[in-house]
Amino acid sequence: MHDLIREHARTLAGRLDPDGDRDQATGRLLDYYQHTAARAEALLARQDRTAPAPAADTMPTAVPVLAGREEALAWARAERTNLLACLDQATATGQHARIIALTAGLAGLLRHDGPWAEAITRHATAVQAARHRGDRLARADALTNLGDVRRLAGDYPGAARALQEALDIYPDLGDRPGQAGALTYLGKARRLTGDYPGAARALQEALDIYRDIGDRPGQADALTYLGAVQWAAGDYPAAARALEEALDISRDLGDRLGQADALTNLGGVRTVTGDYPAAARALEDALGIHRGLGNRLGQADTLTNLGTVRQMAGNYPGAARDLEEALDISRDIGDRGGEVEALNESGILSMAHGDLRQAGSCHQQALDLARQIGSARNEAHALAGLGRCALAVGRTAEAEAGLRQALAIFRRIGAAEAADLSVELEALSG
Repeated sequence: MHDLIREHARTLAGRLDPDGDRDQATGRLLDYYQHTAARAEALLARQDRTAPAPAADTMPTAVPVLAGREEALAWARAERTNLLACLDQATATGQHARIIALTAGLAGLLRHDGPWAEAITRHATAVQAARHRGDRLARADALTNLGDVRRLAGDYPGAARALQEALDIYPDLGDRPGQAGALTYLGKARRLTGDYPGAARALQEALDIYRDIGDRPGQADALTYLGAVQWAAGDYPAAARALEEALDISRDLGDRLGQADALTNLGGVRTVTGDYPAAARALEDALGIHRGLGNRLGQADTLTNLGTVRQMAGNYPGAARDLEEALDISRDIGDRGGEVEALNESGILSMAHGDLRQAGSCHQQALDLARQIGSARNEAHALAGLGRCALAVGRTAEAEAGLRQALAIFRRIGAAEAADLSVELEALSG
């Protein structure tokens, strides 16, 4: 409503409605949003885990029909302001059960659209509400959501702490779906810090649980990120197998977001194995899906990968457009991990067409940001880029020092780039 109409309605309600009637109406409104948000979140979460059924006396008399993930997301986006207003009302009146339920119902929307700083605050409040009620399951669920948005915001240590706390609770409760979800998010966080063995262990354990309980959306998610870890570690055949299986499952389920995530990583694997046409096709398909879903995080990640394959194929103008858009989106949504990757790839592109000043600037920005968020792989890429810039202007000792620092990090984390960089350094020393 227009602000004046809303204020007029509020004035009339305060003047004419008895307090008891007004409280009951507010309660019915909160019941409606709590129930419908839970239904939407069940579709957005891409897991078979279902929320507990609400009490019969709180069931709304009419709810929207949400036939699938895209309808659920459209409803949540349209109702975002109302959902947050309901959550604020519950918080202001100390309704801890409602705080937990409404925050859980908003988890998918906040993860998808952000802002993640607000998401962190909301989930931290839900953790405290669950502690106040002594509800361990609700606390574990809120910690899992908190860990995931901390990962998205670039706080990898904070993400790991929250997820490990959740993983200390789920096994005691016998909640295997919750345990698998937390393990999947932990694997994603560990991958971003360069802990590839730890990431692979967490994701494989999640995959085993999902297979055991027959959760196919969960299997596809775990396989996608297990494939991403194997790609980063240089096991390209295993990565391709995992990603193709994830893609098959997502297509069978009609999960377009799952398809896009698998295609983005599959495009990356095909890039490093030299199949640039297939890589570009996979990435363009993924980008089309992400744009259709309005998933800006997915768009930025895919555009960075697309910029890489276009640069390697010699299409520098196309690569520059993709990387510039990826960088703009990452900065706009606060995706610091995506920003540092786009900066490094922009540095490589600038180096390729001879703009050493711009290349050095991009890699220096990437180095500073990678160290802030603890992204070891991107720190090594930035050091290597700066070393190559130094080499191009004849500063050989500085170049060798930077490349050796990068090699030490790549070797420590078991990254695939270590082998090529080692050969590069041997040639430089010779």
